[in-house]
Amino acid sequence: MAFLCVGITILVDSIMWKRLLWPEFEVFWFNSVLNKSSEWGTHAFHWYFTSALPRSLLVAYPLSLFGFLVDRRVRPFAFPVLAFIFLYSKLPHKELRFILSSVPIFNLSASVACNRIYNNRKKMIWNFVFLIMLGLLLLSLAVTVTTFTASYWNYPSGHALKKLHGIGLHQDTNEQMVHIDTFSAMNGISRFCERDFPWRYSKEEEISLQEFQQRNFTFLINEHPVISGFKCLFTEDGFSRMRIKYGFPPLLLVKEPKVYVHGNLENQVVFNNGWPGCP
Repeated sequence: MAFLCVGITILVDSIMWKRLLWPEFEVFWFNSVLNKSSEWGTHAFHWYFTSALPRSLLVAYPLSLFGFLVDRRVRPFAFPVLAFIFLYSKLPHKELRFILSSVPIFNLSASVACNRIYNNRKKMIWNFVFLIMLGLLLLSLAVTVTTFTASYWNYPSGHALKKLHGIGLHQDTNEQMVHIDTFSAMNGISRFCERDFPWRYSKEEEISLQEFQQRNFTFLINEHPVISGFKCLFTEDGFSRMRIKYGFPPLLLVKEPKVYVHGNLENQVVFNNGWPGCP
């Protein structure tokens, strides 16, 4: 079955790229053998252990380490995973997705630790540890909800394109050419957001702000608030920072305009009513 799947992916990608290509091997060769992944940025050797895993697992991280110590049954599963992360730490370029498959083992060990603490909670010291564990689990839940909400607002350009589709289609049925800049393409817009006629899309890079006026774009989804020859039709807010405040909840998510949708001044649709406008 594995050989069949590899054969299918080689066939499909070779047709699309017009050369013999095994994508998984190509990535392995580029990142691990040629060690060129550092061109995409580097982190310290300890980054997985001191940053990526703590942020991903939260309270489960220290609990998993405790589980390694108190239950020897976990160790045969844990040591290969730790060795895997250790070896990957030698590569300068690091991303959480490279070791994401190790997270279930850490959660397994954390659950073993929770079980051990719960079963011994009637003893004085263990009862104290049990109360600390409950507090940390509640804190972990609060952090998860907060970061999830922040993540939701991390893709403003996707919301901007959806709103443009909703308003723009009712304004004009002629062909609508939308340019998506690099910032917007990285913050919520993918091919899955696109629609059929009358919409067309361009992600052409290295276009100066002055050059947009000479092109035939109907709309721009851009990180810049002012572009000559275009009118700002509306903005989309995105996550900016967290602010501590008195009261409940103690953390406030601060949003600010991140993406600006502009309309070509030579297009009559820009002057029609229905656009929210820009601040």
